[in-house]
This record gives sequence, C-alpha cells and structure tokens, in this order.
Amino acid sequence: MSNASFIGMMLYLLLAIVGGFLSGLFSVYIYRSAKRDLPNWAAVLSSIVFYVAPIWAMFSLLKEDDLDIFYLLLIAAFVAGLIFYTKREVKDESNQRDPVDLD
Repeated sequence: MSNASFIGMMLYLLLAIVGGFLSGLFSVYIYRSAKRDLPNWAAVLSSIVFYVAPIWAMFSLLKEDDLDIFYLLLIAAFVAGLIFYTKREVKDESNQRDPVDLD
C-alpha cells in the first residue's frame, strides 16, 4: 500500500465502513420486508445481493494485495449493520409498530 496516497487510503476506509454498514443494514431490511409479502425463497433471493461484498472480502483476505484492513473493516461494518437492525427491532417491539409499514 506504499503507492497509495493518504487521501486514497482514507477514502478506502470510509468506503469499507459506510458501505459495509449499509450493506448489512439493507440486507436485513430487504429480507424482512420481502418476507412479509413474498415466499421465503423470494425473500432470500432479494437480499442475497447484499452478501456479495462481505463474501468477496473474505476471499480477498487470502490475496497478497495489502488491503487486509479494508477487507476486515468491511466485514466488521457489515456485521455491525446486521446487529444494529436487530437492536432497533427489539426497541421497536415495545411500540408494536411495524418499521416497514408506511400507512
């Protein structure tokens, strides 16, 4: 990573954190929304696209490209997005309101 500039590294890290977190958050959000209206297999298919980035990061950890911190941050942020949605769901249970319902 000696050829990368400081600004480039900061953008990589920002992409890993924000992109990973939003991928994790949206994967659960889309799955839960689709599960309400569609069959289970369709709900899984609609959310599987968000798992591409963390799976790619896991395989890329085996490469020798000096971007290990990027891949680890992406995976950690993805898991944080999954956990954040789950904690938000537990909080909303007390209100008995569906966070997906727009009515």
